[in-house]
Amino acid sequence: MKKCLKCSHEQEDGRFCGKCGAEIELSVQDEVAATANTNFKQIPQQPQVTQESSEQIEKIKEQSKMYFNYYMQQLKVPSTHFNATELSLKNSAISIVLYVILTALSVYVLIKGLFGGGFYDYYGPSFFKIFLYMSVFFILLITISLVAVFVTTKLFSEDITFKEVISKFGGYYMLPIMLSILGILLALFKSYSFASISIYIGLAIVIGVIPIYIMVKLLSSKSKGIDSFYAFIFYIIVTIVLMVIVASFIIDSTIGEYLEYLQ
Repeated sequence: MKKCLKCSHEQEDGRFCGKCGAEIELSVQDEVAATANTNFKQIPQQPQVTQESSEQIEKIKEQSKMYFNYYMQQLKVPSTHFNATELSLKNSAISIVLYVILTALSVYVLIKGLFGGGFYDYYGPSFFKIFLYMSVFFILLITISLVAVFVTTKLFSEDITFKEVISKFGGYYMLPIMLSILGILLALFKSYSFASISIYIGLAIVIGVIPIYIMVKLLSSKSKGIDSFYAFIFYIIVTIVLMVIVASFIIDSTIGEYLEYLQ
């Protein structure tokens, strides 16, 4: 029953009194129902995972699985995708980026271990600075190799695109990636000499062995009227000139700063 607040008249339903017209009092049951209804409306709706986000997660998983299969295949037989340009371009680019990131990280871990009293007692250059400098340095070295191979091949061998050169390079980065990971692990276990050797061998393969191997393979397959020996000499000259330019840039911009930290 509902009771009028003014004249105490009781009635079964209605918001206003049938006798005096004033607002009537709600019963306890009605108050509980009204309160429950209000609280229900105030409960925020929980966001649900959309179908689009689920599809993106599945695409990432699928891409990761595809790259892992590509990695294992190239590790066993590096020349498998040498001529499959469109198929291996994306995976090759991922391999190059992954190598740069891991190698820059391995250099930071090595420097932190060598020039700190302990791994957590380090006052040298920050992680961001070392990682950025090393990433730029390795990208420049790799770009020099790519450009030298592209220009030489374009002039003396095949009409090749820059994307095709990238796809050929990335297929041989599996061993350097493993060496960079090994360098990180060795540095964490304070085996700094072996860590340095591992990083150095990986870098030597990237900037020395891989470009020369690809260059020889391309020049031996096709030649534009000039002996491949002279084309290879041209490649060496282009590489040296670009390396000297980059080395001068690095010396002017970074070496002095690192010497200050060492002092």
